[in-house]
Amino acid sequence: MPKLRALVLAALATLSVCAVRATAQPAKNEQRVTIAQFGHVFLYMPLYVAVDQGFFKEQGLDVHLVSTGGDEKTFTAVSTGNAQFGVSDPTFAAIARERGQGGKVVAGIVRGVPLWVITFDSKIKKIENPAGFANHRIAAYTAPSTSYAVIKNIIQNDGHPVNAKIVQGAFGTLLALLKADQADMAIESEPMVSIANHQGAHIVYSPAEKLGDFAFTGLTVSDDFSVKHPEQIQLAVNAIAKAMTFIQKDFTGTLAVAKKEFPEVPEPVLKEALKRLIEQGTIPKSPQLSKDAWDRAISLRKQLGDLKGQGSFEQNVDMKYANKAAH
Repeated sequence: MPKLRALVLAALATLSVCAVRATAQPAKNEQRVTIAQFGHVFLYMPLYVAVDQGFFKEQGLDVHLVSTGGDEKTFTAVSTGNAQFGVSDPTFAAIARERGQGGKVVAGIVRGVPLWVITFDSKIKKIENPAGFANHRIAAYTAPSTSYAVIKNIIQNDGHPVNAKIVQGAFGTLLALLKADQADMAIESEPMVSIANHQGAHIVYSPAEKLGDFAFTGLTVSDDFSVKHPEQIQLAVNAIAKAMTFIQKDFTGTLAVAKKEFPEVPEPVLKEALKRLIEQGTIPKSPQLSKDAWDRAISLRKQLGDLKGQGSFEQNVDMKYANKAAH
């Protein structure tokens, strides 16, 4: 089991700014585009399915994936023109706008809050409210990650802070923090939740119950690209929409893609993780993103002080491409 954990952590946590998925030279009629992603993240299955099943190719796009290692870095890659599209926390489009680098969210990739609080400590039972985190150490990805933002919001407890400590760790290292007794719980995503469950951990809290529909991950473009290349945006969103439909209809086919993308993770773990994401709607049925989901995500960032302005849906989100792709 330690060897398995080491392999999985190495596969999921090594996120280099220059990490690139090699692709062949594009065909004559294909447009080469770069998509910057936070990292090689299981939650981004619609993206990987779109690549693997040739949905981008069908739309005439030759996709080049680059991992940046951070939400902020991903949007920077988009705003500077080093990537045409970004896949990361969509609220960074609004945060960047306050800094003079505007962008648009053109599709939703992950909906709701696909994070669960887990522990190996059998004494810690299901937590019903924020008070249950009192006097505990909770491991989260390094700020300003969505993971950190969510757990910080929970223990702030609507203005009645809970005496709990957030232990920050790099993506893919949180289970190791638990095993080393540097944290009592961890707020994790899939497939790490299912990996932990298979190693004896259990889920004690689901933030989704508190936060509801939530804009967790989006496909973003710069304002300049939005004006100059609407056709290319529509093609990319079409491919994502096709991938989402495929995931809903073909579990076996989606599992096959997951096994290719994350070969170090045992198949039973991948099955459990994929099933959880589909059943809970984390992998959405369409790339459409609602104003309510956006407003909840923006509200969280404003509470934490990451955003001072309104971060309005109208200014930062453009759903015309997703609406067209969904019909």
